[in-house]
Amino acid sequence: MREDYGAHLLHTVAVGRHWQVGQLLHYEQSRANATRTGAWLARLGYEHRLRLAPALDTLSTARYVLFGGGASDARNGRRDLGPSYGLEVTTLIYPSSATRQPVAVRLFGTRSQLGPRIWQRTLAEGYYERTLDEYSSGSLRLGYRSNRAEDYVPGNVQRIQSDTISTQLSWTYQLGDKVAFRSDNLLALPRRAFAYRQLSAESDTVQNIGYRQQELDTRQEVRVQGKKLQFMLLFNYRERNRNYALDNNRNLSDSRFRAATEREQIKDISEKTTLWQSELTWLPTSRHSLTLLGTAQLLRVDTPSKNNNQDRDEAQQGLRLVWVGRWAGAFRTSLATGAEYRQFVFIRAALSAENYTDRLLHWEPSFTWAPGRLSLKSTYHLWVSYQVRDRLSEQLKNRASRILEQQQHVNYQFTPRLLASLDYARRENRIGLLNWPEFKESPLDTTITHDLAAGLRQSWSGSRGASSLRLGYRFLEQRTHGRAALIGSSTTTLIYLHSLTRQQGPDIAYERRTTSGFTLVASLWLQQLRTFYRYTEGQGTYVGTSYTPEDLQRATRNLYPYFEVSLHWRLRTLRRD
Repeated sequence: MREDYGAHLLHTVAVGRHWQVGQLLHYEQSRANATRTGAWLARLGYEHRLRLAPALDTLSTARYVLFGGGASDARNGRRDLGPSYGLEVTTLIYPSSATRQPVAVRLFGTRSQLGPRIWQRTLAEGYYERTLDEYSSGSLRLGYRSNRAEDYVPGNVQRIQSDTISTQLSWTYQLGDKVAFRSDNLLALPRRAFAYRQLSAESDTVQNIGYRQQELDTRQEVRVQGKKLQFMLLFNYRERNRNYALDNNRNLSDSRFRAATEREQIKDISEKTTLWQSELTWLPTSRHSLTLLGTAQLLRVDTPSKNNNQDRDEAQQGLRLVWVGRWAGAFRTSLATGAEYRQFVFIRAALSAENYTDRLLHWEPSFTWAPGRLSLKSTYHLWVSYQVRDRLSEQLKNRASRILEQQQHVNYQFTPRLLASLDYARRENRIGLLNWPEFKESPLDTTITHDLAAGLRQSWSGSRGASSLRLGYRFLEQRTHGRAALIGSSTTTLIYLHSLTRQQGPDIAYERRTTSGFTLVASLWLQQLRTFYRYTEGQGTYVGTSYTPEDLQRATRNLYPYFEVSLHWRLRTLRRD
């Protein structure tokens, strides 16, 4: 069970032509983590036009916000209070009178002194987009983020310092009326350090640790738009390198510090992902379309340390065919079929027993029918997976799974304000032991879930807003089928066991939206939970999970009300020109 509370209130008032004053209230509480944080900040803002070199510049603006107050934080049996303050600067600068796109710059910094702990956040980012000519345009984004969070650990204060420098360059080019090219390139340099500060001289010192990371992401895309044919080709390359390092804050000897550093550097890792995607769409008529999608991806994981056996390659290829048809009478059908091939290979021999090949097949028909007041939508998804281990000694781990999902949605609009709905979802997951050479499987476990919800929704509106009330009933059942052993007075018998969990009860929901920006959403599901067993006896014995007749006769009944309340209130700021 999880219980969280949160509130965020911002109120600003214009004072004069350029000034604003306001306040910010913030509160969060988590019962599961036993934490409680709160803050009150007074705000003072000033906004004005910038007079840059071009004398006719009347669009460039700058906005400054100063805020300060107090913050509190309670966790780990401690409660800390202290001052909190910060600054935010936002500017829009037009480099020349002929430029339509401005340079956007934002600077933000905040700091809270909570007893022996410091929370600090810094942000600096800039963005500029420019149209080079009638065929091409580009954009550049630069950013720096820094976050310092401190928390208590036994005998120490732990500081987590995160810093990231990033840059992103994008470019688009229109090759003609039908062909377009787009390039997105991102480079990020994150860095994180875990440092510890003793609360007292008697406390044990904890080893400081950190890592540096380099991230590269480049995406190149070509699109061709025609009346009958549409084509897209995408190439994406991602690379992530992470290297760990230690700080000798424990004053270790050179040999011990070198050994500790080598142990930590076992986690050094490099990941490289290459992705190709293509999509071809044929439009034979205005009501029908046929789309073919292809995917090929290769992930390579390398670890420099000889003591790390996580080096592996993951290859994936996929092909998907989708047909969509629109018919008379508001009737629409679609059919999708696809196949995937995945290969998972550990490079080093220590984990080569985990190598496997996965083959997947997909079948997804659906239809939608909306004649007047009635609306009916039905979707199905069947996918089959065959996972085969590479080693002959690991063939008992081969698995075959079949998953069937179906969803049915029925709506009927009695009046413009009265709506009846019926929703049903079913999911069946069958897992079996696979004999790949003979293509046979033995069932191991089956889980079937039913979810049924029905209700009536009445809505009404007035000059101040709109409201709605929904009354319904929801039934949820999960069945797990498997084999077990029944312990008798002298023998153990094979049984086919069904474990059932049922949740059902009335469902009520209320929603209120006003013209002043107030929104209230509340719902209650008064669910009754019941768990019990059913079984049939088989022939022979079974080695595995076993039950006594008393265990299988045991059932539970509980009432668990599930409620949710969401409240939003938008306060509009008054501005004077």
